[in-house]
Amino acid sequence: MTRLSILLLILSLSSYAQKNAIDQIISKEDSIKKTIKLNKNELINQANKIIASKYPDFVFNPLLYEITTWENSKKTIVNYRRIIRFTPYDKKDENLIYDFEVDLISQNVFPFDTWGLDRFYLPTIEEQEKIDFVIKAFGLPRFGFNNKIIENANMYSIYIDNEIAFGKYFIDKTTGKECMGSIEGSYAQPPDLPELLDIDPLIEIKE
Repeated sequence: MTRLSILLLILSLSSYAQKNAIDQIISKEDSIKKTIKLNKNELINQANKIIASKYPDFVFNPLLYEITTWENSKKTIVNYRRIIRFTPYDKKDENLIYDFEVDLISQNVFPFDTWGLDRFYLPTIEEQEKIDFVIKAFGLPRFGFNNKIIENANMYSIYIDNEIAFGKYFIDKTTGKECMGSIEGSYAQPPDLPELLDIDPLIEIKE
């Protein structure tokens, strides 16, 4: 290969790299423009489209999630938090993932882009029937709290908590009646400590 050919090849590769970098910048700028002045529902629709585009085989029921939208000067986030977390008996030792979020600016979907879908929990038909049984028997979800169900051999353990209070309950897998009593309490208030100033906090978009 002659020196001229090598020089032309280097110039061609450099031009391609510059074009690719510019295309990425334009794509991000387009994403930023698309999120300007969008309301909550429009942001959620945009996030759903990104999920469907990147993970077409991933199907979820949005009614099972608390969906919130947040933004600061650098990010616009749509967060999907599972309202009721269920841990099947045969998966108690697995570190299951229930929640995910979409950054509309970068179009990243966390944790799928990092960890894939292997540990993300979606109930089978049989497991959903168990969840529905507990919901009916115990009156879940309790809004304003985290709701968690753990399946055991003969009963379900139910954990409910927020930043202020907590409760632990047990119901029979067959009858749905409470068993083994319950534990309820409140957390001790943490001491007043100086708060770290966040100069660019995420602000919730509620409408």
